Amino acid sequence: MSSPIVTCWRKLSGEKNWEGLLQPLDPNLRSYIIHYAQMTRAVGDLFNGNTGEPEASKQDFFSKACIVKGNPYKYDVTHFLYAGSDIVDSSWFGYVAVATDEGKHALGRRDIVVSLRGTSGTREWLNDFNFIIQRSASDIFPTAREHDATMHTGFHDLYTGTRPDSTHTKTSVREQVLNAVKELVNRYKDEEISITVTGFSLGAALATLTAMDIVANGYNKPTTGNLDKSVMVTAFTYGGPRVGNAGLARVFDALTHHLHLLRIKNERDFIPTLPPGLFSYTDFGIKLNVDTYHSKYLKWKGPTHNMDVYAHGVAIKDIGKNTPVDKLDYDIALVNKHLDRVKNEYKIPPNWWVGENRKKMIQLENGRWIVV
Repeated sequence: MSSPIVTCWRKLSGEKNWEGLLQPLDPNLRSYIIHYAQMTRAVGDLFNGNTGEPEASKQDFFSKACIVKGNPYKYDVTHFLYAGSDIVDSSWFGYVAVATDEGKHALGRRDIVVSLRGTSGTREWLNDFNFIIQRSASDIFPTAREHDATMHTGFHDLYTGTRPDSTHTKTSVREQVLNAVKELVNRYKDEEISITVTGFSLGAALATLTAMDIVANGYNKPTTGNLDKSVMVTAFTYGGPRVGNAGLARVFDALTHHLHLLRIKNERDFIPTLPPGLFSYTDFGIKLNVDTYHSKYLKWKGPTHNMDVYAHGVAIKDIGKNTPVDKLDYDIALVNKHLDRVKNEYKIPPNWWVGENRKKMIQLENGRWIVV
């Protein structure tokens, strides 16, 4: 039996800005958002903060991230993405992937995914707080000047910056991702295509800029063949900070014929409230609120700014109050990968993704994890 995504993926990707799907949260949309949450959390799970590199090759990336078993939505990683700036050392920030033929059958189209990780390390945190003076967005967006669009200086510099002394960032992450998307759109120009951009925290900010950039500068269109074809671009962002002023929001609004953004915000997570409106920052896109503070499956009230906690928040939104833990769309065991949040009654070891506790966990063929 085919997935419901096959026939309604445009609706789930926001073609009508998720009208009628958010309150209450549509079950198919819940699963869809969690699918892209899985694609996003893979970046954080496989990032080695000591080396600045991924702990997997392109070929085994998704199997190392443990999102292959029980998952009909198959992708191949085609490009790794690196970022760096004058402040931030060059390191791996994410990937570009494309649905395989099997994945295309399950998804209803050839999906191109760009996924970007959150903040890691002191220099990246310092860069995140480089927001008091905003920078013109005119070097990225052609209409920025007419809208007086300005943006977060740290995000701008990381997105457009280079490190000539680095192997990977002689070109900016912006150039890397745009060239990758251009290559894939041209490769699959005769098929039905979508472009989906995802990110958590800092990665959510970069995902917002990336999705806007792709549409604003025509990278969602093939450069040969049917030049009138435009590919729909959707961003799913999790725990993302604000990226720019009201002028940049107007630039965003002018792109929404082909661009859609759903930003997921966890209650009591302060990161999406930064930078504050006092500094002329504003929100873009459609917001979906989730609330893990009152989750009956978690044993204490924080932290809220964590990718697995966000996915759990989506999984419990608008479900029945007596839903068994094994019926949640996001496996409860995953919340304890890097935390100690799951109630003791579920017997999930804490911080099990690395170290001795990893030996206690086995992934079943259906994708769920059990303790041995």
